[in-house]
Amino acid sequence: MFQELAPQDPHDKCGHHYAICLDRKNQRFEVLDSMRSEADADLTTHAEYFINNLKETWNRHYKNSRVQINHFPIEYVATTKQGNWHDCVFHMLEYLAKWEGRRVPVVTAAMVVELRKIHMELVDE
Repeated sequence: MFQELAPQDPHDKCGHHYAICLDRKNQRFEVLDSMRSEADADLTTHAEYFINNLKETWNRHYKNSRVQINHFPIEYVATTKQGNWHDCVFHMLEYLAKWEGRRVPVVTAAMVVELRKIHMELVDE
């Protein structure tokens, strides 16, 4: 997910990345955020809005499926918090690559440096 941090300001395109996972096995939605927790109203409002829309869309297109997600609760997964305001995309990408529903991937400063190098190599191509 990408959330604009100042949506009322058309010139400020600053935002924050976090992950929402649909865990069908454990029948829940999982929110992984490297800056915020369930106590943050901006996070919960944004995540719940998206999840409610996803549930509505699922019900519309898969109403006859044996898998129904409307009753799935939301779990805000405790993660290691990043130490700055600009590395959230690297944390989110690691969550998406490695999250399997049990152990939260630990993202270290050294990993972020390596991910930045990969990103810059891709940009230069």
